[in-house]
Amino acid sequence: MKTYMNFIKDCWNQFMKNGHVDCNVRKEIADSWIRCREYNVNPMNGIGVVKDDQFTTKKIQENIELIAIAKPIMKGLYEIVKGSEFAIILTDKDGYVLETIVDNSMIKRMKELNFVKGALWNEEVVGTNAIGTAIYLDKPIQTIGAEHYCIEQHSWTCSGAPIHNEEGEVIGCINMSGNYYNAHPHTLGIVTAAAQSIQKQLAVAVSRNLMNITFNSISEGIIVLNKNMKIKKVNGRAAQILNSNIDKLINTDIKDILKDIDFEAIISGKYKSFNSIERNFCVKKDKMQMEYTIYKESTKDINKKVIPCMLDIIPMKVHEKVIGIVITFTETGKIHKLVNKVIGYKAKYTFDDIITQNQSMKKMIERAKKIALNDCNILIEGESGTGKELIAQSIHNYSKRKTGPFVAINCASIPRELVESEFFGYEKGAFTGASKGGYTGKFELADGGTIFLDEIGELPLDVQSKLLRVLDNNKITRVGGNYEKQLNVRVIGATNRKLKEEIKQKNFRADVYYRLSVMNIKTIPLNDRKDDIEILVNYFINILDMKNNRKSEKVSKSYIKKLLKHSWGGNVRELRNVIERDYYLNDIDELLESAKDENENLDKQIENIYINSMDMVEYKAIKNALKKCNGNKVKASKLLNIGRSTLYRKIKKYNISDY
Repeated sequence: MKTYMNFIKDCWNQFMKNGHVDCNVRKEIADSWIRCREYNVNPMNGIGVVKDDQFTTKKIQENIELIAIAKPIMKGLYEIVKGSEFAIILTDKDGYVLETIVDNSMIKRMKELNFVKGALWNEEVVGTNAIGTAIYLDKPIQTIGAEHYCIEQHSWTCSGAPIHNEEGEVIGCINMSGNYYNAHPHTLGIVTAAAQSIQKQLAVAVSRNLMNITFNSISEGIIVLNKNMKIKKVNGRAAQILNSNIDKLINTDIKDILKDIDFEAIISGKYKSFNSIERNFCVKKDKMQMEYTIYKESTKDINKKVIPCMLDIIPMKVHEKVIGIVITFTETGKIHKLVNKVIGYKAKYTFDDIITQNQSMKKMIERAKKIALNDCNILIEGESGTGKELIAQSIHNYSKRKTGPFVAINCASIPRELVESEFFGYEKGAFTGASKGGYTGKFELADGGTIFLDEIGELPLDVQSKLLRVLDNNKITRVGGNYEKQLNVRVIGATNRKLKEEIKQKNFRADVYYRLSVMNIKTIPLNDRKDDIEILVNYFINILDMKNNRKSEKVSKSYIKKLLKHSWGGNVRELRNVIERDYYLNDIDELLESAKDENENLDKQIENIYINSMDMVEYKAIKNALKKCNGNKVKASKLLNIGRSTLYRKIKKYNISDY
């Protein structure tokens, strides 16, 4: 060692005198000396530069994770060399000292060199050294005696290895420094191993942090159990669902929480044992799915006492041996909300969408608003076409349930034998042809919102009896199921029948009627609100104009007069159909001030609309299109959205020769 130390000292002196590097000097050392001369580093100095305490604190905060992971490894490294006049140093990627562990005998020397926290030890400041040079070269290096560029460091030996992140970028350096006569080649190997250990621990920490962030950001509740059924990991959502906190749940026996699930049976593979508690469950490969209701006894909010969930229970296996279980909780209500969002179970209309200036209608709307603020069931009665669903949607959107689903069912459109399963759903295998996974009924999909039962007077009596139970306690049982599900649903029924007469005829249950009609709303026929006809006509024409990119003039008074004389058995729906058909078939010009058919009987005109043949409709549409396009057949075919050859064929068919 002494021979090499003398040799390298002579080489250093020669370089300082004439800038010539002996060819036997290690290349990385020779190259570093040349760089240091280019940096104008003072070879007679070599003391680290320390900035103020505020800067040092900032650097430490920026590298807090690196320090936390490296410090235990530094302590382990120090235990190996303790008492042999060595120091263990950690720096950041630029060479600023972040942490040191030093023999007491070395403290004074370290301070003399500013080898302390916050000091900068790169090549540009202190010349060739195992910290700055290792960072520059991005590889481990050992520097001994006069290999250091600055004379103040010639009595030192230093071994440094860069530390990398997962992307391979240098984020720091670990260094072991001491008296040069204690130099040993193995020192560099130890430091390199320490750097690699720090890198692995950093990668684990990043992975763990990512896992924890992911684990706690998942909307489902997750619990991880060990083989003894103790909770070892739980995310915030699971703690929230269980009305507890994470710290309290850790190491709790899962059987104290999910009391009626036989976890021993799950571990052993005997999935069908559930302590005689019947559940809807299925097994797919190594995963079991089941419905489960969590009761939160400590909560004061009655709506949150019962939480129906879907549980996924997944045994964790190593070499076919179960070492634990992962349980995920998904609130059934959230699943239904997602389904409703995708399918579109949402109320579109509000009270502001009801077009009226009629005083009776305004009173009815005010009454409906008051009813909406209560959470009772409602029966809407009235003739067809009077806007019963419009009112039902408006009530939903005015109520506290407005953020929940609005599910509408036309009771008359469902085949009698399917009504019950459509309403309440069914379990798998409930009947021949049933879906393998079962079926979620409309009442479940409406959970947290409103279900609108249009034409409720058409319901079969046997379904009415089951509906009564829902109206009584908001619980349903699926077809083929053995347990009840608690729901939170408001029921709005609607009918054009006189239900009291139906009760007398034994077609409708009196108890269902009275449970449903806690609040009753009667819609107003158009014949009783004819002062709304003109504003409704203008509204419908405006909608049609927007749809067809047109601008119609004011409707003639004579046309409105005829509409007022008509008896509107189909109410607003009939009025809208008449306006739409006149708009498209007779052309809007025939509704304007210049209309020439003032003496024509509107009732007859309306009747003709319904009995016109398809040929007549087609004939009029072609005539109107040609008139609008001034006989230009290319434009007319585009307006009619048909091919030119088709238009020519139709012109010939109907013998249209005016154009």
